Amino acid sequence: MAAAAEESIVARDALLARDAGARVHICHASTAGTVEILNWAKAQGISITAEVTPHHLMLDDSRLATYDGVYRVNPPLRESADAAALRQALADGVIDCVATDHAPHAEHEKCVEFAAARPGMLGLQTALSVVVATMVEPGLLGWRDVARVMSENRHALPGCPITAARWRWASRPTSPSSTPTPPGPSPAPHWPAGRPTPPTNR
Repeated sequence: MAAAAEESIVARDALLARDAGARVHICHASTAGTVEILNWAKAQGISITAEVTPHHLMLDDSRLATYDGVYRVNPPLRESADAAALRQALADGVIDCVATDHAPHAEHEKCVEFAAARPGMLGLQTALSVVVATMVEPGLLGWRDVARVMSENRHALPGCPITAARWRWASRPTSPSSTPTPPGPSPAPHWPAGRPTPPTNR
């Protein structure tokens, strides 16, 4: 998907939200152009929010040189300048939260030719370590900010106050058919050295 395809839709939705007096949330912001549109829309008083994935914060399109299906995501990995713009936008509050877009595809769905690979990657297990590496260690966010962008804002965006949260735990069935499956292929082995990563089946 070309950057212009994403950016034109974000601009359209921002204008529609303005004219309708509605709220709009942008999933998986991935380009510097989208950041510019979000910044403009918020300055105009448009009720717009946005999220970014951990992999768009850390990875860029240089990973695609190997045609590894693990890196086939939608929207695709962008240039390093886009990733830098996303990190700054998250730090500045132009992007409101981090959402993993966790897609635990099986190995046979990802370890295939690039064009045949299912789009998406694991994100839940490594989300915190990626945010620490890309946002906390460079000094863009503090730990209080991490709680805000990874938990508080995500809960508040749908209009559900933190104080109204109610959690209900369900017991996990123990039948063989419900046995948890191992995680799918992950880019975790390719994170920069020294980052905590979970075991994977690669």
